[in-house]
Amino acid sequence: MARIAFAWEMGGELGHAMACSVLARALSRRGHRVAFMFRELHQLALLPEEAARFEVFQAPMSLFDDHGAGPAYSMADILLGAGYDDARKLTGLLGGWLALLDHWNADMVIADSAPTALLAARLRGLPRASYGNGFSIPPRASPLPAFRIDAAMDPSHLARSDARALESVNGALAAFAGPALDILARVFETDEDFLCTFPELDQYGARPAAAYWGPRFGDDVGEPVRWPPHEGSRVIAYVRPASPLVDALIDTLASGPYRVAAYIPELDAARRARLQSARRIVSERPMRLNPLLEGCGLLVSHGGNAALAALMAGVPQLVLPTQYEQFLTGLRLAQVGSGLWLRPEATRAEVSGAIRRLLEEPSFAAAAKAFALRYRKYSPAEQQRRIVERIEDILSRSSTPQGERQ
Repeated sequence: MARIAFAWEMGGELGHAMACSVLARALSRRGHRVAFMFRELHQLALLPEEAARFEVFQAPMSLFDDHGAGPAYSMADILLGAGYDDARKLTGLLGGWLALLDHWNADMVIADSAPTALLAARLRGLPRASYGNGFSIPPRASPLPAFRIDAAMDPSHLARSDARALESVNGALAAFAGPALDILARVFETDEDFLCTFPELDQYGARPAAAYWGPRFGDDVGEPVRWPPHEGSRVIAYVRPASPLVDALIDTLASGPYRVAAYIPELDAARRARLQSARRIVSERPMRLNPLLEGCGLLVSHGGNAALAALMAGVPQLVLPTQYEQFLTGLRLAQVGSGLWLRPEATRAEVSGAIRRLLEEPSFAAAAKAFALRYRKYSPAEQQRRIVERIEDILSRSSTPQGERQ
């Protein structure tokens, strides 16, 4: 059986660790050996059974994220803000990934927002796959396409950013005797892109030639939680305490006629006391969503995997984005008609009004149910089976035995 490394290098949130853990468990059941090479190891403290089951390593990552990079219009800009603005920085990152993959003797890399891990796998001739919701798997265009839609951009900006990042990439590859790339998009070349979303939700817009695998939510992962036995609309809150709107959300839920199941990691005691009551549960750990979504009226989140799980259950969503990828998800859900999104500077009245609208206006639930009906044949279990099958197919086509790669 194979040694499969899950690499997570860029971005935050628990969703990366949860999505990887679901797929890792499926591969482990097939007899494969799995390692997590993660950016944020503290997220595994919320998934202790996963941390105990698999080998865990700190991922090499840039210490200069977003430093001086300016507004990001494309994935090239994000790379420039994550060490790709300087060949020396990138050489260090790439060397770190090479050492880690060599140390663990990986047979394959599955990259969740891990472009430098993909470069390292390329240098070592390892099979590699991307695994993400679309944002971190940009269309293979040159220059890499823009995702920003709310700001004017110099028409030459995309090409300039691509050229800067590509110069660093080729400098780093040369340091390890690797061949140069002709375009930046080749950084993201893989044996398979597990593009885990639907065309309507793709942050780059629908890709006519792409294979969509459906969203990668793990609605059967987490702590079992029951709804409080009281009257009132059921609201799930899955947010971070650092969100600019968390206090407005807590006040709205605490003062309204709602039954609440909330997961707000590392919530301080004062806020917890304001929210928790006989009608409102505040979980210490991530909650298992599938039993909660049945009969739920609304899910409030930052627009990660939980929002897509709600959509597929026919539940409206309120998205409180804290970064641009989440804003794009909120925008896509609003375009579907199943949800609303609020800017970080929204007032408490706007938060309260959005929650009332989503619960009281039937069009949101109708749109969510219509979307779920459109994809009623989608099954997370079947998606997982197909992904595992494809990974094993890729491995079977790899001609270099474990331990003989250079």
